[in-house]
Amino acid sequence: MHLLEVLNPVAEQRGVVTARPINPRPESLNNLKVGLLWSGTHGGDLALKRVGEMLEERFENCETRFYAGSGYPISPPLVRAAAEECDVVIGATAD
Repeated sequence: MHLLEVLNPVAEQRGVVTARPINPRPESLNNLKVGLLWSGTHGGDLALKRVGEMLEERFENCETRFYAGSGYPISPPLVRAAAEECDVVIGATAD
């Protein structure tokens, strides 16, 4: 009797290996610092800046800070800086 071993030629996705659970969402953005993390992709800066304007209009004492990356994936030091300096971070990584 012969044994046939079948292998899946598709590699495991990087995001599956390094995925972390989602952080709990705050009840409100009042009095919070929100980091706007841009990967450098076309138009993402415009979208994030507009999101920042809308958040500051909608929530009391909400401060936004813009972080500009230089490509995907965003550099880990920039992600760390945004996470350390802000209460919440919103990222844009696609066109």
